[in-house]
Amino acid sequence: MSRTLLGVALAAVLALPGCANTPADDAAGPGEGGPRPATAADLTGGSWYPADGTAQGRAFAEFAADGSWNGSDGCNGQSGTWELADDGAFTGTTGMSTLIGCENVPFGYWIDDAVRAETDDGDLVLHPAAGEPVRLVRELP
Repeated sequence: MSRTLLGVALAAVLALPGCANTPADDAAGPGEGGPRPATAADLTGGSWYPADGTAQGRAFAEFAADGSWNGSDGCNGQSGTWELADDGAFTGTTGMSTLIGCENVPFGYWIDDAVRAETDDGDLVLHPAAGEPVRLVRELP
């Protein structure tokens, strides 16, 4: 009988760490914490700007709930479509654009080239098939 009790006690002790809340669990709310697949609600409802502040707010993208997006590279209007799967898989297209010389922040390229979208501490991170991801923010740095 003592072996049975010892086995039950050992199983209970090993299961306890999985049940505990850690401070990190309590601190992270919706849209906070580390990277996670983006949702349509994350993308829509405002403008996204380059995290490095390039073009001081003149370069931006806005994602609409109907699957369209529009924005600017700093002085040229851009637009296209986007789709987002539950796992963060992203598909974007870019349509026609005006051709005025300016900062030319490549929003259209970033959206067209992205294959995955994540949020990371409130930022939007677009991952291309190859190369470095692009970080976008809601507020200008």
